[in-house]
Amino acid sequence: MFYGAQYYRPPFPDPSVWKRDINHMKELGFNCVKHWVMWNWIEREEGKFDFSELDELVRLSKEAGLAVIINTIPEGAPYWVYKGHENSLYRLADGQTVEPGGPANIPSGGWPGLCMDDPEFAALAARFIEETARHFKDEEAVKVIDVWNEPHLEPMYDYRSNMLCYCEHSKREFIKWLREKYKTLEGLNKAWFRAYTDWDQVGPPVRFGTWADMNDWRMFWLYNLERWMRIRVNAARKGAPGKKIQTHVAYSGILGNRIVGGLANELGDEFLLAKEVDYFGLSSFPKWLMGEENAYRHLIHSEMIAAAAHGKLFYQVELQGGGGKPGLLGGEVPDAADVRIWNWNTVAAGGKGSVYWQYAPEPAGIESPGFGLTGFRGEDTQRSLAAGEMARNLNHPRLDRAVPVPARNAIYVSRKSDVLCFSSERREEMYAGSLSGVYRAAYENGIAVRFLHEDYVEELLDGTVDYLYLPMAIVLSEKEVTIMRRFVEEGGTLVSEACPGLYREDGAVDFESRALGELFGLDHKEIQAAPEWGEITAEWKNVPWARGTFTGRFYRQLVIPKEECRILAQFPDGEPAVVLRNLGRGQAVWIGMYPSYQYEHRPCGTEDEATTKLLIHWMHKSGYSVIRRIVMPDLYRGKITLAPYVRLLQTEEEYILCAVNHMPHEAELIVELEGEKRKKYVLKLLAANGIFCRWRKESFSDNT
Repeated sequence: MFYGAQYYRPPFPDPSVWKRDINHMKELGFNCVKHWVMWNWIEREEGKFDFSELDELVRLSKEAGLAVIINTIPEGAPYWVYKGHENSLYRLADGQTVEPGGPANIPSGGWPGLCMDDPEFAALAARFIEETARHFKDEEAVKVIDVWNEPHLEPMYDYRSNMLCYCEHSKREFIKWLREKYKTLEGLNKAWFRAYTDWDQVGPPVRFGTWADMNDWRMFWLYNLERWMRIRVNAARKGAPGKKIQTHVAYSGILGNRIVGGLANELGDEFLLAKEVDYFGLSSFPKWLMGEENAYRHLIHSEMIAAAAHGKLFYQVELQGGGGKPGLLGGEVPDAADVRIWNWNTVAAGGKGSVYWQYAPEPAGIESPGFGLTGFRGEDTQRSLAAGEMARNLNHPRLDRAVPVPARNAIYVSRKSDVLCFSSERREEMYAGSLSGVYRAAYENGIAVRFLHEDYVEELLDGTVDYLYLPMAIVLSEKEVTIMRRFVEEGGTLVSEACPGLYREDGAVDFESRALGELFGLDHKEIQAAPEWGEITAEWKNVPWARGTFTGRFYRQLVIPKEECRILAQFPDGEPAVVLRNLGRGQAVWIGMYPSYQYEHRPCGTEDEATTKLLIHWMHKSGYSVIRRIVMPDLYRGKITLAPYVRLLQTEEEYILCAVNHMPHEAELIVELEGEKRKKYVLKLLAANGIFCRWRKESFSDNT
């Protein structure tokens, strides 16, 4: 497991304090340290690499007994690379180019480098990574080489309202991608509804209008960044074949820090990027970027990144250590309780440790004076002491071996639906909010859920999923529909919001409404928007387990149910609002609006029993086959709603139950296990803290 801190980002800290600080990390209980390798600091003259400062830092780290993570930063490019490559500057849709400079996180400047679609620049960046890896290939203290710090289309965090890159190299790569996808110009014309007569007439869209071209432009960039990642990984593997290679994302692009999305805007797709590396990680600055709900939001991001890692080791590669930004002198400072909760969230999600950004406060630049775990003179703070406590408590061989038990309840993640929300009118926030709402309903009711991405849709048939929720799944392929139908026929429960598969993969409407008919036994009539895209209500009808009015948002879909369908709820005008269809050994439930988004954005601290019932009724009651149910205490309902939660990990020999309390007061959970004796355990949780319980698998039925 990795517990430690980011330390060196040239030219800081001053060499005079290196030994003091590194030794104190070991005293705190840390076992690793991360150092940045800045390209423009290492190769100031072309072909001349100077690793002397890093060699000294690695020596000191090794002497202190700390493993070293090397983080290569080609985004801080040497200034000599720019000469003669002006046509490789990142270019925005409005024609503006991004000149080199010093951003918040690169004091030595040279940011953002050139577009890696320029093969000459890509080769130079790859050479830097390869040389760095080769330099440390025989150094046993260096355990991991991180080849891309927070991968995304680099300038986009500073230019979110614009789009890029429109340089000549990216345009050329886009045309190449289109040729591979559509084979002929006629194929492209059919997909884009165009009348091109030559490939030279084709280019990327610079504005929003038709959806097909924008959809392809965004999808191209997601796969193009995966290709860029492969260039970096291959370079590191060539230089140091025996080292583990990793990357870490700034946040889940699908969710966005404040649940507003970012997949098709900033263009960092965690599910594609994770496929290329050995280890996968997450950056989190919860107090700075996630608001008052940071305990909850950090958890959902951690579990999304765990899903993207897909069984690979993942951990918190950067975790907020100090005040952060915005503000002239920084933002809110985390306290010891924050540090504890964020660590518990990571471990509960299956993560293997936390590395803080960063150990020491920055002395200059936009990130000064915040972020540091310690004080100005290297003295401990409540944050550094809490970080050390968590490192000592959680760096345990059992937790190192443990992996998450897959929850029986899954939330479907659709890259295609997310991108279409962006391509239509930059409405990724609708998709992200819908993902979070059903997750939140489960969280507040003691039910474990997980994310199942479209790339792994076949896992629906492996017997580990009982319940699948489709939030705003407006694009579904024939393959997905076929697999989902089989999932239901074999006994699964499928619950979908309005308009499942309304659009085909090419961004055009599916007038056959295949998903709606094959899965739910419905024919489409019409889509109707609510006034100002506000609330939509419906009422339960003739069901013994629910009553009253529940709410959704944006639109309602009107349908014609077939004979085998049962109407469970109606809109005020009598149109079907919830329809259940028995299919084989399972059931498919259609909801004619978007209740999950509404639940995510309901008034703070309020309850909505009828909508809650809609979202969780068909879920497995605990989320785990070995746990019958979890009895929750009264939740904290202030400006935000906070809850305790349970996640189950396992080794070959035992189950490890992780219970975490997000609430600012003590909580009591009752966990009732399955089995003949149905033993109940009362777990008493301190405020903002967690505990572990363990059971031997071989004696599980006796609970010994």
